[in-house]
Amino acid sequence: MKATVHVIGCVVWLVLAPGCGDDNRNMAWEELPRIKTAPSFTATNYDGSRLESRALLGRPWIASFMFATCQGVCPVMNRHIASLQRELGDRVRFVSFSVDPDNDSLPVLAQYAREYGARAGVWYIVRAPLDTVRVLSRDGFLLSDPKTPDLHSSRLVLVGSDGMIRGYFNSLDSSDVERLRSLLIEYNQRQQAQQ
Repeated sequence: MKATVHVIGCVVWLVLAPGCGDDNRNMAWEELPRIKTAPSFTATNYDGSRLESRALLGRPWIASFMFATCQGVCPVMNRHIASLQRELGDRVRFVSFSVDPDNDSLPVLAQYAREYGARAGVWYIVRAPLDTVRVLSRDGFLLSDPKTPDLHSSRLVLVGSDGMIRGYFNSLDSSDVERLRSLLIEYNQRQQAQQ
């Protein structure tokens, strides 16, 4: 019962929350909602290094969930991330969580990172125990519960430099990804102007 209420509450929240619906597509960075604090985590990056969430503070970052053998949404999502990484470089970080850690070994993820051009220190493609990843997705980022790899969300989660979740973007919708890109460019322009 408690889990059902939680799921229903999350679905209602995602539908009604400011900044998540089509009516708010033209919001500026400063108008984005501060949804909640992004979850703390520790995970292992594809290169074997350890990534702690606190290391991401100070720059905006994008969270996503994927698995290396995915032939559906993951290639589309990761092509968008690769494009954003090329354009925004060191000003934004990206963290892709594997939802299939049993099969996504570090060598598999390292090959995947090479295929998509992940830059060290910019795009982290990480693994953690499945139970941890499920809790991060469901409770931490308010996305679906990837009980099996194919149940992962196709949304990109924007986290501000202060560690607050600021919005959700459909990686299968090019216009939504373009909106995310514009917001990140706007944020970086504001930061440069303040320096």
